[in-house]
Amino acid sequence: MMKNVFSPIVIVFCLLTLVACGSNKVEGKGPEDIPVEWVNAHVQKDQEKMTALLDKEQSLLDSKKSSENDLELKDYKLTEWKVNDDNYFYEIVYTDPESEEVKTDRMKIIKTEDGWKRAKYGQVKDFEKLTADLKAKTVKEMH
Repeated sequence: MMKNVFSPIVIVFCLLTLVACGSNKVEGKGPEDIPVEWVNAHVQKDQEKMTALLDKEQSLLDSKKSSENDLELKDYKLTEWKVNDDNYFYEIVYTDPESEEVKTDRMKIIKTEDGWKRAKYGQVKDFEKLTADLKAKTVKEMH
């Protein structure tokens, strides 16, 4: 009798442990996906997508204005600094597919109830200071 009660409890405990210790993906996306999606939305002038990628809506963006072109990043370097399981910093250095200029964007990505989001519009103030004690990891090399 005790064995019949104990088995389902163990199974439930194991499932909960697997879910809690699972990957850092939310809705199939990890924090490292957001900087690339953000820059693609930026070069496409897709304010609707940019708004969706932000933690809090910004008055600077029109959440109903979708893509103006289909340009996408081909050449970029993505570097990650992990603060904890819910907070990351990223620097993406990329060749703008329209202007061919090399540009850099630095951002903080946070885990929210709605998935991974960019913490705010614009560059992170004191980026070097905030990442100084964190270990940098190159996610993707340029070229």
